[in-house]
Amino acid sequence: MMCLVLSVMAFAQTGVDFQHLTFDEALAKAKAEKKLVFVDCYTTWCGPCKMMTTKIFPMKEAGEFFNPRFVCVKFDMEQGEGKELKNKLGVRAYPSFFIIRPDGSIQHKMCGGRNLEATIARMEVGLNEKTCLDYLNQTYAQGKMDKMQLIRYFLVLQEAGEGEMGAKVEKELDATLSDAEKCTKEYWPLIRWAKYGSDKFYFVLKYVDAYRKNVGKEVVDESLSATFYSTISNSGHGYTREQQTQLLKQVRQDLGKVDLADKEELI
Repeated sequence: MMCLVLSVMAFAQTGVDFQHLTFDEALAKAKAEKKLVFVDCYTTWCGPCKMMTTKIFPMKEAGEFFNPRFVCVKFDMEQGEGKELKNKLGVRAYPSFFIIRPDGSIQHKMCGGRNLEATIARMEVGLNEKTCLDYLNQTYAQGKMDKMQLIRYFLVLQEAGEGEMGAKVEKELDATLSDAEKCTKEYWPLIRWAKYGSDKFYFVLKYVDAYRKNVGKEVVDESLSATFYSTISNSGHGYTREQQTQLLKQVRQDLGKVDLADKEELI
């Protein structure tokens, strides 16, 4: 009876199996099992941390992806060993997730909560030794990156919360890419959510037809509509009445430069 109960419990177990191990114990177990270590760095007050803990990691599909590949552990960055790991791993945002090799070296880093599909997609980037953060850091330091690798590197830096390095790479990209190269599908994630009124926002407006062709009309129009809507909705915050009036006049003028399905609603 006990064997039957235990087998049923094991079969019914779903979700990511976070084990109660110290960091060193997790490394040793990963080495013995020929796996990597997945570390969830969280705090008790972090909303996205709770979302990942209660909604994403318990999912059956998450367990099917994580458990065969990783020894999974999690640490509260404000309690116990977590305080030491915060400095050791360089945690600056919550949640932060790390892929660690059995020798303790960091292979990849990600920040922020995502849905299951996006979580698995970003983990696959980190598992690939040619796209993980550590490999890209080394390749960049050697000066061996082509333009497409620079774009990929910037996106990985953004995912890792490495804003300072990301800004450096973005500046380098802006100086080396032609306008045609900036209109590609590969570059779109760098410019998709450009702030209204910025040079990048007006670049999208100028080449909107090229973006629609290369990226997809629905995706591009959704991004533009969201930017216009957010700007209009927030125009009453932090502006004088005169500044708000000028801003909305400019928005109306810019709306005249592009055809959007909700254009009249926005106006």
